Amino acid sequence: MAGVRNGDGRRGGFASAAALVVLGLTLTACSGTTPQTTSAAESPSVTATATGAVDPVPSDPAPIPTVTADPLTPTKPTPSASATTSAAPTTPAPTPTDPGSVAGACERTLPAYPVLERGAKGPAVRALQCFLNDADYGPVVVDGVYGAQTRAAVKKVEASLEGPAPKPGRIDAGMWVLLISRSLGDGTLEVGSKGADVVTLQRALRAAGGTLTVDGDFGSETKKVVRRFQQANRVGDDGVVGDETLFLLKMGATIG
Repeated sequence: MAGVRNGDGRRGGFASAAALVVLGLTLTACSGTTPQTTSAAESPSVTATATGAVDPVPSDPAPIPTVTADPLTPTKPTPSASATTSAAPTTPAPTPTDPGSVAGACERTLPAYPVLERGAKGPAVRALQCFLNDADYGPVVVDGVYGAQTRAAVKKVEASLEGPAPKPGRIDAGMWVLLISRSLGDGTLEVGSKGADVVTLQRALRAAGGTLTVDGDFGSETKKVVRRFQQANRVGDDGVVGDETLFLLKMGATIG
C-alpha cells in the first residue's frame, strides 16, 4: 500500500507543475505586451528612453545641404624688393699693366744698349720700358715710344739717385746698368754659376761696355769682363761678383 501511495504522490506533483506552467502562459497572453529586447550590436540606431521604451531612429535621415564654394582664383605673388631691384653692375678692379701685354713680349737682351732721349722709338725703348716695370718704377705701357709715361717713370729713377741727374731724361750707359742690375739678387756669382741672375749680370756688363755672350752660364768669358769692371772701379780683380761688385752694378757703375 505504501508503494501505491508513493506513486499517487508523484502523479500529484506532476499535475501541480503543469498547472503552474499553464497559469504562467495565460497571464502572459492576458498582459498583451511582449518584452522587446534590442541588441546594441544588431540595431545601433535605437535610443533607450528613461522609462525603458526605445525610440527608433529614422532609417532615411534628412539630406545634408551642399554648399558650392566659388572657384579659387590664383593670385600672382608680389615680388619682394630684393627681387625687383636690379643689381648694380660690378666694375672689375683695375690690374697693373703687364709688361709686354700691350705690344708683345719683352726682349731685354739687346746687341747693345744705346743712349736714349725723350721721343726715341724702337726695340731699345721697349727694353727700357720692360726694365722700368721690372724695377717697380712703372707701370709703363710697353709700346716702344719714349713718351710722357716713360718719362714719368724715368723721373722716379732719377729721384732715387744721391744727386741730381746730369742730363734729366737721358738714358745713358750708367742708367742702363742701374736699371738692369736692380733685378739682381744678393748672392755671390762666380765661375760655374748659372741661371737668371747670371743672365742679368751679363746684360748689365754688356750695357756697362763689356763684350760677352748672354747665355746664363758664368764661364771664363764672363769672368774676364767682370775683372775688367772691377779694375775700372778699383775693387780688386778676382772675377767674383760679391757684395762690392754687386753694389757698384746697382749704383750704375760702368767700365768706362
